Amino acid sequence: MNVLRPYDVLWDENRHYFDIKSGRDAGKSKALSQKTTSNFFKYELDILICRSNYGDLEKSMYSEILAVLTEEKLIQFVEERKRPLKLINKLNGNIIYFEGIGGADLSRSKGFKPHRPLSLIIVDETQQLPSQANLDQALATFRRHLHEEYWQVILAFNPEPQNSHWCNEYYRINEEESDWTCIHTSYLDIWDVLTEADRNAIRREKRINPSNYRYLYLGETEGLFGSVYHTFNRKIHLVKPKQVKKMIETHGIHSILIGVDGATTKDKTAFVPTFILNNGQGVVVEYFYHDPEKNGQLSDDMLMPYVERWLSFLHKKYDIQYSFPKRAIFDSASANLRLTFVNRMNRSYICESYSQKNIIQMARIMQNAFGRNVLYVLDDGGIFNYYTNQKEYGHHPLVSQLEGVIWEDNPNPRKFDPKVPNDATDALTYSTAYYYRNPQALFFNRNPESLYFEREVVLDE
Repeated sequence: MNVLRPYDVLWDENRHYFDIKSGRDAGKSKALSQKTTSNFFKYELDILICRSNYGDLEKSMYSEILAVLTEEKLIQFVEERKRPLKLINKLNGNIIYFEGIGGADLSRSKGFKPHRPLSLIIVDETQQLPSQANLDQALATFRRHLHEEYWQVILAFNPEPQNSHWCNEYYRINEEESDWTCIHTSYLDIWDVLTEADRNAIRREKRINPSNYRYLYLGETEGLFGSVYHTFNRKIHLVKPKQVKKMIETHGIHSILIGVDGATTKDKTAFVPTFILNNGQGVVVEYFYHDPEKNGQLSDDMLMPYVERWLSFLHKKYDIQYSFPKRAIFDSASANLRLTFVNRMNRSYICESYSQKNIIQMARIMQNAFGRNVLYVLDDGGIFNYYTNQKEYGHHPLVSQLEGVIWEDNPNPRKFDPKVPNDATDALTYSTAYYYRNPQALFFNRNPESLYFEREVVLDE
């Protein structure tokens, strides 16, 4: 069996979890079929192959596995079943099961019971699942059937173009986990075995449509494709702690603005701080984010001790002086949270309410801020959860929302798509709009001569 690199790592039995991302024509399906065939005859254990839609399996992984079995001259030892899809090993009795795990019924996988423990679970085209909940529910059921020693779980997907798609986020989180092996492949890894027709098609796409080439064949997700904040570019605006430290040391902190979006029902609560530097640029540092669906609902009074711990951390880390102007800009719907914050902070922050909201105007201000490179976001590997007291590596709600918030499906949209979370971006927008929408913000700093902005240019109002 001729297994191409870097897929040969799938045969390392000391690795149990794999997440494989690739562009088109990267040989991923062939490698998964080879791995399946190998386990099918190596162990006396069953195998499970999944996709979102059961109807897609026969013409994809089922056919791919049959092709490898034929290539390896093993097809004579296999019994094919179509209703339901199943492959049976005549030599050892192993069974390859095929299951659909998408759809609205998240419990549909609970009835699955293999004949033997499983040596392998493969979820193909993972990006087609409606949500991570489908994957989590399915794996929660299937993991119970894994063999105690010889087992592996392999996820494989072609990334969706939008960076914030749950599958892309899941891959980024897994990259930070020690028990996951993440592999990013492309056609370049198997160039020598591609047909000339494939090579010509790839060359043509690279020449006439470079952006689509990077997405389709390299598996890169560069563009935001319809995102509200399309000028945000993580390669430019997402900066590491070392760079933030240098920016602060070079220009100094002039003032602190905290945008706040409070929860009214089951929404998240976000406190997003922006340090306004003496050159007029803003940098978003570590922010506070509470998700009631994950950590339970808290009243405003119950929430404040966690907010105070977060503020204490910020003040200590960045040596925030008493003389620094400090403002908290609250969503107008969060009046009670604002009053609670004022009472607990002993008026050390000037607290204001952002009223007369104009969604389109606010979006333009954010677009301008990123488009002119006057706003940056710290990337320190994830977000600290003050409720659980743990760092959630790879989880960055603000970045996910900057890349994921879209307009509602309407010829003349006036608001964001309600299905996409926007708590963190709303919080950032309140402080960003408060500072940048007003032309006088150009003279907000103590040293106007050092301002980053061009004097004659005023941001859109």
